[in-house]
Formats: sequence, C-alpha cells, structure tokens
Amino acid sequence: MNNNSENNKFLPSTEFLNAEMPILSCNTTTSVQPNVLLRTGVFTPIGRRNSTKYVEMDLSEDLRSLELCQKEGYDRVSVRGDKLNVETDFKVWCGIVLAFSTYGEKSNKITLKFSEFAKFCAYPSRRFDKNLRRQIGESLGRIQSQSLSFLRKGATKGVHTGLLLRAEYDEFEDIVALMADENLWDLYRLDYQVLVSLKVLDKLPRAEVAQCLYLYFVALPERPIPVSFERLRERLQLNTSVKEANRKIKIGIQKLESIGFLLGNFVRKDGETYYIVDTRNKKLIAVKPEQ
Repeated sequence: MNNNSENNKFLPSTEFLNAEMPILSCNTTTSVQPNVLLRTGVFTPIGRRNSTKYVEMDLSEDLRSLELCQKEGYDRVSVRGDKLNVETDFKVWCGIVLAFSTYGEKSNKITLKFSEFAKFCAYPSRRFDKNLRRQIGESLGRIQSQSLSFLRKGATKGVHTGLLLRAEYDEFEDIVALMADENLWDLYRLDYQVLVSLKVLDKLPRAEVAQCLYLYFVALPERPIPVSFERLRERLQLNTSVKEANRKIKIGIQKLESIGFLLGNFVRKDGETYYIVDTRNKKLIAVKPEQ
C-alpha cells in the first residue's frame, strides 16, 4: 500500500489548522470539490425510469482558465460519458479525491485496500460486502467513462483525457487501483473550492433531486441572487415536463428545508418561480421538524 503523505501538491490538504479556522479538507465526512463540478450537470438525478443514461456538456466557459487550456490555447472543452448519480457516484468520486489527497503526492497511480477505499467513500464497515463491491465497481466504470476533450478552434490539435484515467478492482486480492491525469488537478484551483458535507447527503436517502439541489445550493456564493427554477431545471437535467420538473424541484427544496440546511421563500415573477435563499445552515444545528 501507499504511504501517507503530509503534503500533497495535487489536491487539498487533509488536515485542519485549528478548530476555529479550518481549511477546506478531505476526510470521510467532508469533501473538497471544485465549484464547476457542483454547479454544472456532471452529477444529476438518474431515476429508474430515465432512459437517458448518457450526457454530453460544453464546459468551455467553466474550464477555460485551466492551466492546460492557457498553455496550449484550448478554447473548447467538453465532457461526455455515462450519467453520474449522487447516491453512489458522487460518494465514490469523493473517495477517489480523498485517496489521491492521501496517497497521490509522488504518483498519479495509487493502490489501496478495498475496505480503506470504501471508508474513503463514507460507507460504514457494516456495508463492506459483495453487493457494495459490485456497486463501487460499477460506479468506478461510470466515472472512468467521463471523457474530457480539449480542442483549439481552427487547429488540428487536441487532448482527450478523463476524470479518471484507469480503475482496477480485484475482489480476491481485495484492492482498488486508480490512475488519474495529474494535469487536471489544476481544476481544484479554479473559481473557489466548496466543502461538501457527506453527512447532509446521508440525511437525504433515495432523494436524488434533493441531493443534487444540495450540491448546487452549497456551492452558491454568500448572499446569492434569487435562483430561478429555469436554472435549476438546467442543472438537474430532468427528463420530464416543465411542470413535473418544477414539482420535483419544489419538493427537493422543501426536503432541504426540512433537514435544516436551507431557509428561504418561493416567489413568482414574469411567469417563472424563483427561490430566495435566506440562510444555509451548513452544520445543520437547528433542524426543522418534518412536514
């Protein structure tokens, strides 16, 4: 196995400076994520009846500041691959981030025990069984399918890479091996980094819309402007009618209010619904009763 490293040049630190002023950290309850992965539709509700399992998005505006784009002059960036859910795929992605933040200082290839990787994904030890191995293996495949293309207009030049270059898992050897493109760690220095609470996601079991809305709202800046349902429909990419999508969004927001994360108001303007965010309680101290 890889040795733990104190300083990682690729990913955020896993330590805290002190109790009052924590730096953004990766551990089994929180994960540092670049804002672009939260505000765009990389992780979306899937649903059993959703026939659309493949997604392609233009991230040119979001990723143009990457060092790779600046150095090589790439101005067109797209991602395509299997749709990623929050229930499993986001947890596994957080596990990948934590694994590389712990072991990835000297190499973009790491190997660790399945039990440790599952713990990094915030799964309790009682879940370490054959079914979880299958779920994590399938999720690694979906994440590895995320192809990132960097192209330059008017030039026959480009780079094709992925969020995860390679993933191996061996049930008999009880190991997980991961390989990443270190050029993409610059992604974590874009915009600003967001601390995501996996405990909040655990409070929203089998509520994919609410989970995705949490990722969106937690990434908003302080004192955000009113959020239109049109923007939320775009973020969630729900394969349904506008009326049904709005209904699901409202229920999802109400779930976030019920667990004490969100407090705000719905308003109507020019035929569109908006949500005005009053407060976001990231520590969920004052939990409202279930409606």
